[in-house]
Amino acid sequence: GGGPSGGVGESGAAAAAVEARLLLHEAAQRAREERECHGLLILAAYYGDVDLALRQAAETDAGRRPASEDGGAPPPNAPPAWLDVRIALQFTVANSQLRLPAGSKQHLRGFAPVARAAPAGRGAPPPPQLWIRYELGGEARTLLLDDEEEVRIGSPAAPRHRR
Repeated sequence: GGGPSGGVGESGAAAAAVEARLLLHEAAQRAREERECHGLLILAAYYGDVDLALRQAAETDAGRRPASEDGGAPPPNAPPAWLDVRIALQFTVANSQLRLPAGSKQHLRGFAPVARAAPAGRGAPPPPQLWIRYELGGEARTLLLDDEEEVRIGSPAAPRHRR
């Protein structure tokens, strides 16, 4: 247990990061098992402002510092615009399947509430999205879902046999 936290946003993102570290060993083990049977591997996954996450990931891959470090950082205690949820999702994979219930993902292990910025000149901020790049049966695919949508990857009809 812990005492009161300073800000709900920062503590949520920090809690999600701590949770991801706790899940890392088990997620890595599941990834090894899935790789051996050509099952479901989560290659990358982002929750929240997916467009921003993909832009910043591309900048990091290109060797540039992500925009958030260049002065676009949210104020302290503000939730981040997006979270890297690859570890949390790989941890959830069982028998080459990923299932997440319909409804907001922010309360799942390794997730947290994210900041929602209103687009310029428009009304309400868009709801968070979940972007998943995965490999199943040796084939890489990408899935983009709204926060409230159910996630179903992998087929229960084709059980994997393990030796």
